[in-house]
Formats: sequence, structure tokens, C-alpha cells
Amino acid sequence: MAEILIIGGGVAGISAAVHARRAGREAVIFEAGERWGGLLDHFHVGGFRFDNAVHFAFSNNEHYRAVLEMTDYITHRPEPYNYEQGRWLKHPVQNNLYPLPAEEKVKAIKSFIERPDQSEDSNYRQWLNEQFGEVIAGRYPARYTEKYWTVPADSLSTDWIGSRLYRPSLEEVLFGAMTDRTPSTYYLPELFYPRRGGYRAFLDPLVEDLDLRTGKEVVRVNPVKKYVECRDGSREYYLHLVSSTPLPVLAGMIDGAPAVVGEQAAALWATSVALVSLGFSRPQKGGHLWFYIYDRDILPARAHAPSMKSPDNAPQGCSSLQFETYFSRQAPLKCSGEELIEHVLDAAEKMDVASRPDLAVADYRTLPYGNVVFDRGMVGRRDYVLDYVRSCGILPVGRFGEWDYLWADQSFLSGKQAETLPFVV
Repeated sequence: MAEILIIGGGVAGISAAVHARRAGREAVIFEAGERWGGLLDHFHVGGFRFDNAVHFAFSNNEHYRAVLEMTDYITHRPEPYNYEQGRWLKHPVQNNLYPLPAEEKVKAIKSFIERPDQSEDSNYRQWLNEQFGEVIAGRYPARYTEKYWTVPADSLSTDWIGSRLYRPSLEEVLFGAMTDRTPSTYYLPELFYPRRGGYRAFLDPLVEDLDLRTGKEVVRVNPVKKYVECRDGSREYYLHLVSSTPLPVLAGMIDGAPAVVGEQAAALWATSVALVSLGFSRPQKGGHLWFYIYDRDILPARAHAPSMKSPDNAPQGCSSLQFETYFSRQAPLKCSGEELIEHVLDAAEKMDVASRPDLAVADYRTLPYGNVVFDRGMVGRRDYVLDYVRSCGILPVGRFGEWDYLWADQSFLSGKQAETLPFVV
């Protein structure tokens, strides 16, 4: 019998085990895959290493920063760019309209000045109009929403925004329209990445002494008799259960769950990610650490350069790019596999960030879970399911366990809740 059984070997599950152990408890992690790490894991293609989408470490939390300090890392300044119709604009676009033609700047600034008053009950599109004016909102963040969240902005709530979007003053908008010598207003001053081993290396020091069992996919939970069943036919009893399994999946595994819980859980959904990872036989062309893509005829929403995050991610003298195309049950992929690779290569040449003759490796794969989608009414449905899960004595943790827009540090701190589980006599 496990004192604390943890489903999922991603950052939240590992954190739960670490903090349980520090509290003097016994904990075991069941990870369905053959490797631990979840979204923070990586893969190799030839001599190139690629993370599962773009990842950087950051946090103002001292506890999490202490974890990062256990690993030798590289510090990056956040200076992303935006590509639109042959132009490169600094990020965020609303502060950096300088590359646009004069008539387009005037139109955008006039709309910014005339933006509507803020309302208490806005959907995301209304909120964007209230922050940036209809021209900037429609041309940039609303368009990006369709690519990243796979739905129109007016179908989303505003519960997830937090500090993720910069809201400029008129002075900042005017200044950024007149010069490209604008200060960085990114919401983070520094980003960190391991010097060697990919993003997962930040977690390596934590897993050395953990009881972490891979290939253990939980398919059933009996909260009354307190056991889980795995696809391999094994059964494990527990005193406490912690789950980073996606909340809708967990709800479907619980014996005796009421039909209404299943209905509410089925209405929760997330995006998936199609990754096209490219390695090149020459140094990077373009020099952007990461960038966002607004053109509708280019399927990926964003891209980054793993070889710029750390030279350890590519052979010497080489470079790499990874493009993220989002899809969902609301917006299926328009193309996949080799067809998407060819599309991305065409786009990379169009954006002048890569050349086909330099291509050394190309890889296509998908991640089933990218981001939790905050469609309108989602929070109420999610909270209903969470209340039921917790009533079963199950502690949900992490981005998909809590079904929230959590960064890696927030997922790590979510797992820390395991240290407060009561002792069972």
C-alpha cells in the first residue's frame, strides 16, 4: 500500500513527491509514459534536442528559485518579436507600431484613443477592444487568439489573463509608433534555461531519490476502497491520492461518479499542439529567440530557437527552430505530418528565418494537451468537477489536474500541497 500515490510524473507530480518526502511521508509516482517529465520533457532528432514546445524558467517565488539554482543555467533577456505580412515588430505589438505605414499607425492610434470604457462583464474580445482599441485588438491579439486558442476571442472569458498582456498608456503607444528604440515591457525581466540537458534538467536533481515508476497508466480509481487499477492489470491501494491527470480524464476514471459530473467534465476541453522541429547545418538565420506569427495563411502560431536557448541543443555550428500549430475539437488540424513540415518550411523561407538547402533534420509529432481553454462558463463547470474530485479524497495538482492556466513554477507550487496531507492512523 502506498501512503501517498501520485498519478503523473510531470512537474506537479514530481513536486508532490518531493514535498511529501520532505514532510517525512512515503510517496510513489505512477507515470503512464516510458519517460517522466510530461510537457517539460524533450526528444532527440539526429544530434538535435527539442523540448515539448517552448519552455523557459522564471519565477518570483523564492522556493521555486531555489530549485532552479540547483542547475547551471543560461540567463536570457525576453525580447520576442512578431511577424506580420513581411514585417517584424517588437513585442508587444501595441507598444511597437513603428514598422507600420503612417496611415496604418494613425488608424491604430485613433482607435486606441477612442477605445470603449471598461465593463465588468466582458468577454475576451470586448476586453481587448477596451484595452487596445478595435484596430489593434482585431489585427493582433484577436487574430492570434484564433491561432493559439483555436476559437474566436469573443468565445473566451477573461479569467486567465492576469499579467499576460501589457496594457500601454497613450504615451507609450505614441512613442512606439515614432521610434523602434522602445524599452522592454515584457512581464518578466529574465528567463532561465539549463546550460545542458534541456528544460527537464531543472528537475533532474529532484527525481534522484524518488520512487517513480514509468509505464504505469492508471485507468480506474475506486475512492471508497482506495485503490487504483492500471492498464497492465495491477492494483495499488493508497491512503492518499494525488492526481495531475487531466481533470476530465480523471473524472471519467472514478467509480460511481454521478452522471452530472461526467457531463460537466465532458464540456471541459484543451488545445493540442502539432510540433514541427527543424535542425539546420548552419548558424541561425534571423536571430530571434522566439516569435509570434499573425498571418492567417501561416498555420503555426509561434516558433522558437532551441539552439539559442542553449548551444547544447544542437551540434556545433548548427541551429534549430521549432514551430507550434494548435488544434482542438473546435478546430481540427488543416494538415499534418509531411504536409505540415512542407508548409512550415515554406513559411520559414517566407519569413527569412531558414533556408531549405540548410535543412539537416525535420520531425513532426503532436502533444495531446497544450493549454486549458477558458471558454465562457468553463470556470463554473471546472469548479463543479473539482469539488467532486476533492470530495472523493483526491488532491488535484498541476495545470491539467487543477485545469488552470498554470506556468511551470505555479504547477510546482501546486504540487507542494501534498506536504499538507493529513496523517492517516
